[in-house]
Amino acid sequence: MSATTSTPPSLLAMLRQSRFVDLTHSFDPAIPHCDSFAPEERITLYHYDEGVGTRGSGFLAHEYRHVGQWGTHVDPPAHFVRGLRYLDEIGVDEMILPLAVLDIADRAAKDPDTVVTLPDILAWEAAHGCLPVRAFVALYTGWDARWPCATRMANRDAAGVAHFPGWSLEALHFLAEQRDVTAIGHDTTDTDPGIVVSRREAPLETYWLRNDKWQIELLANLGMVPRAGALIVATWPKPRQGSGFPARAFAIVPSEADLD
Repeated sequence: MSATTSTPPSLLAMLRQSRFVDLTHSFDPAIPHCDSFAPEERITLYHYDEGVGTRGSGFLAHEYRHVGQWGTHVDPPAHFVRGLRYLDEIGVDEMILPLAVLDIADRAAKDPDTVVTLPDILAWEAAHGCLPVRAFVALYTGWDARWPCATRMANRDAAGVAHFPGWSLEALHFLAEQRDVTAIGHDTTDTDPGIVVSRREAPLETYWLRNDKWQIELLANLGMVPRAGALIVATWPKPRQGSGFPARAFAIVPSEADLD
């Protein structure tokens, strides 16, 4: 098959006319992260110049050491639940999905403890129709504007309690049980709101992963994506029985789509 006929012309034309939005933060040793994990370590093994790399010179190569849940990352079901799918068991057919964005950024700016509710989802459906089959539903809270300041991301009070928005059980239950959503994502560090995470608890993340579904945390630029009509492409390496890994996610936005 020739190169000119290997891709359906209509699909190629659509992609070339679309807008692409990177939904991924760059990571380095100083980024905000869960305090249960150590910061990233990065060693220059080889460098262009002599005397810099620990093993030699002539090209650039780094050794990275970090927890799987680092930066914008994917959590497979096995992250919390024994016996459910690891990263390498999530098929590539789940890595490109219809993208729906639930926008509570204005509310979160006034109340950092707010959560997305079932009425928020029903309002989205009233405006855009029923959620697509096997969708990726992203929660946009505006929290990505605080990146990469760990203090602003955690937003702790004088008692050390974190205050940032999150999901609610009623919302996740509806997405899992009534809409069979494939995956969720959010621009905060956790599925659960900060006041819950501060108690070292994660009931909402546990609920979602227990349903054999996956998620991406610390998404970026959701405010640049229309609330409906885009696709998300979410990819990651394939470690055997992997429990999490930095992800690269981006949205494909049709040329005619707007942010409303």
